[in-house]
Formats: sequence, C-alpha cells, structure tokens
Amino acid sequence: MVEPGAQVTGGTVIGAGCHVSASASIDGSVLFDGAAIGAGAVITGSVIGTRARIGDGAVIDGAVIGDGAHIAEGNELRSGLRVWPGTRLGPTSVRFSTDA
Repeated sequence: MVEPGAQVTGGTVIGAGCHVSASASIDGSVLFDGAAIGAGAVITGSVIGTRARIGDGAVIDGAVIGDGAHIAEGNELRSGLRVWPGTRLGPTSVRFSTDA
C-alpha cells in the first residue's frame, strides 16, 4: 500500500505487501515483499529487503538493507553501506550529514 502523499519515482519496484507511508519519497529503488517505509523517509537507489522496516525520516541512499532489518527513525545510510539481515539500528545511530 502506498499512502496518499508518498512519492514513488524512477522505476522503483515495490513488492507484495509493502507499506509506504505518507510523505515518504522513493526513487529508483527496490522494495522486497513486506517492506515498510516510515513517514518522511527518503529512499534513493537502494535495495530494501523482505520485511525490512525503515523508520520515519530515515535517509537511505545507495545502500542495501537486509531482510528483516529494522532501521529506526533519523538514521542516514549512504552509498556503499550494507546492513545484514535482522540487524536493528536504534534512532539516529548512523548519520553522515553535519546537520544533526
């Protein structure tokens, strides 16, 4: 389900049972079955694994998120990062920008 207000562009592929919250933005990415993207999250050029959860306001850019991983709100994962299946990152655990 893609909620009203979410933006999905750039040839993004969304698997069965995914949930994309309002104000999320997804561009050129793949979401495997059952993935959930929180409100205001920005996903660009990334792969989000089966049943992975991306929290509100998280930024995922050029990363691969493994099956069942949980990336809490406020994390910023940039190009080249790989998150193992089942990994859990707490709120704002990883940030690359200087605006935190």
